[in-house]
Amino acid sequence: METALFWILWGLISFWALKTFYYSFSKRNLEKLRIAAFGIDLSVFVLTFIQIFVLIREGNFIALLFFLLLIISIILFAINTPQSLKLGASAMIANTFILFLLMTKLRPGTFILTRFDIGPIIAVMLLLMGDVVVLLLWQQLQLKERKRRKK
Repeated sequence: METALFWILWGLISFWALKTFYYSFSKRNLEKLRIAAFGIDLSVFVLTFIQIFVLIREGNFIALLFFLLLIISIILFAINTPQSLKLGASAMIANTFILFLLMTKLRPGTFILTRFDIGPIIAVMLLLMGDVVVLLLWQQLQLKERKRRKK
């Protein structure tokens, strides 16, 4: 029963998101998606800062790469030009894979979940959600470009 309810809700949410953000261009929707991507990146920064900073001080290159891409994507989403939004989207998607890689390098195998481990797990889920947001943002930019060409 719970599975059926989940898929029904998932279908309704997907239908609404695609109808709202995928098929029609709106400056308001573009701005909402940009702010959502910026907020997600900022949340990931807050959730992972202490743990990543410690790893950077220890010389972990993957942690440094993650941190730099995170800062770059936050800055690019704040700039708000089509090129910077596309670059920020690319950085966010790459960062999702880098954080997965970092987590598997730090905690290989099975371990007992502690409060220390919750932040990166939530950060990965936020980044996955952010990937969907930036792909919809990218689609809005393409719709904007098509609309501009038609004029």
